[in-house]
This record gives sequence, structure tokens and C-alpha cells, in this order.
Amino acid sequence: MTDADEITLIATGDLQLMTREPSPDLFGEVSPALQKADITFGNCEWPYAEEAGDTHPVEAHINDDFDGGDLFAPGHPDCIRLIGEAGFNIMSVANNHTMHGGYRAFLRTLSLLDENRIASVGGGTDIASARQPAIIERDGTKVAFLACTSSFLPGAHAGRRTPGIVPLRRHVYAENESWRDWGVQPQTRTLINRDDLAAMLESIEQVRKASDIVVLSCHWGILEHESAIADYQREAARAFIDAGVDLIVSQGPLPIKGFEVYRGRAIFYNLGKFAMISPWSRSETPSGIDAPMLDETARGLTARATISGKTITGIELVPVYLGKSGRPRLLSPGEEWFDDILETTRERTAAAGLNGIVDPQGKVQLS
Repeated sequence: MTDADEITLIATGDLQLMTREPSPDLFGEVSPALQKADITFGNCEWPYAEEAGDTHPVEAHINDDFDGGDLFAPGHPDCIRLIGEAGFNIMSVANNHTMHGGYRAFLRTLSLLDENRIASVGGGTDIASARQPAIIERDGTKVAFLACTSSFLPGAHAGRRTPGIVPLRRHVYAENESWRDWGVQPQTRTLINRDDLAAMLESIEQVRKASDIVVLSCHWGILEHESAIADYQREAARAFIDAGVDLIVSQGPLPIKGFEVYRGRAIFYNLGKFAMISPWSRSETPSGIDAPMLDETARGLTARATISGKTITGIELVPVYLGKSGRPRLLSPGEEWFDDILETTRERTAAAGLNGIVDPQGKVQLS
């Protein structure tokens, strides 16, 4: 197998473009690298449409209480065009934001992705279509993508006859270490929803038969804690690998999270933000997020996987710096922020008790 036979997959974190006036050079610094990859994946974390249209019923009440404008206005359709021109050819819509504009904006987002030749996963006109994988073939190797989310407001998940996203719900309960302490300072624990887990495992097992590589995107986790990984995430991630997933790339929380390698497969618990354009400054907190945590959205990670012989043979973590502009810049060794972001990843990996190892150049140890 020669270098020419290798396939490169780039997986990024969240792209959240909450703007009606996207800058044409938004992805100017990253487009060459994204376009060079054989497959570029990201999480489409906002709805896009020509007009606001309706609003999801639960989120409408949040909108009513917000005095600083229309909190949940869809981004301009040109945002999707710019994403496609930048090099993205597949995106997940399974997250807590794509249903903000209601059914019409969500369905328009799906059609805009299709019009710009970007495959979508994790959402659809009903639950059957939402669970459908996207399979991209490059040089005879079939790479399949699936997506799900644990982060969404009630009613945003797809149903038998309603549009929405693929759910991976979790249950929260309180636990005391000793029977003597019942009801006193309990620990908060989580369990994965068994029905949602079973449905995802079925999807994985089916697509495994039709593809060589399976990539799963999970939008989940503890939003504002620097390093914590929930119990349900650990349980579900390993079950997904056991069922046939080769790579898990996650988004959702504001901070970059740690990672682990299980059975030779990497599980990235949160790659963070890749692009974030907001009508509000980072000092404002329209959604109630602690202001210091918004600084976490100034940096992220991309995972660059090499596929050879229909197997993932290597993965590099490439730090991303957004700064205050929200525009992404991929970093190289020696550049400012490169070492800092990788060291943050190591620290949070260790704090969560995960086994992930990344060298000074960003190479991930898979064995």
C-alpha cells in the first residue's frame, strides 16, 4: 500500500454560524487543508433558512424571555454554501441547536446541505430517515457515518411522522455510597436510555455490513465542566465500539475534553468548537452560560485520520484556534497555542481517568 492509496479523513467539532451576514473569507485560513482531505466532516450546529419561520414550541418560550433580539433566528443560507466551498462534504445535524427554528428551518437546513453537495446524518423527516447512514466511497473504501445526540430540548427528536434528530437520551439519578448516608450528599450518576442505545447498536450493526469504516458522531456530555465525562458516555461509547464503530468524534460541551483508546479505536469525547460566529460578544451570556466558560469556545481540535487497507492506521490531533473572531485557524507545531491546546487535552484526559496518549506533534497512540 503506497501513500497514494491512503485516504485522509478530517473530523472537526461544532460549526455554529449564528449570522445573517457571513463573511466570504470565514474559512479562508482552513479551506486548503479541508479541501485536500478526501473526506471532511463537521457538526452543523445551527439551522439555516431564508427567513425565521416558526420556532420550536419549547424554545419559543425562551425566545419570548430574551430581550436582546431573536435568540433563535436561523443563519443565512450562504453559511451552508461557504461550508461546502470550504471543503466539508458531510455533516451531522444531531445536536441541541438545529431544531431552534422549528420544522421548516430544520428541513430547509437539510435541503441546503443537499443543494451544496454535503451529505447529512443524524436527522431527517422522520426517525427512519434520521437513522439512515451516509456512506462515502473513496478509492474503493466505503466510509460510513452515523450521528446521535443526548443534548436537545423535549420534542426535538424525530418521530414516526415528525422531523427531528436522532436521540441518545440519558437518565439521571442520585446515589449514596453507603446505606448510612441515604439522602445525604448524594452523587449524581447517569445511565444511557436502553431503547435509544439498542436502536443505535442496530444501526451500527447494519451499516457495518455495508462499509469498511464506521465513524460515529455523538453530540453529548457535561456542558460546563472542564474534564468530567459522564457515566452514560463511557458506557455507550464502548458499546458502540463493540458493535463495530471504528472512530467516535464528539461535540457538545464548551471545553475540549479528553479521549481514550478502546480496542485500538479512538473515542474523542469532545473536539470543541471549529467555527463560532455570534451576534453577541464573548462577554455576554444570552443563554445563561458562565462568562469564563465562553473563553473555551476560542479553541478546539480536529482529528485527522489516515485510512489504509480499509483500516484506520493513524490519527493526528490538530489544534484549532478561533480567538475572539470565531474564525478557525489550524495550528502547526511551533505556532502559538499549539502546545497549549495539546497540553490541555492531556491534562483533561488524565483528570477524567482516560488512557489517551498524544505526542508533542499531535500523533495519537492507538495501541
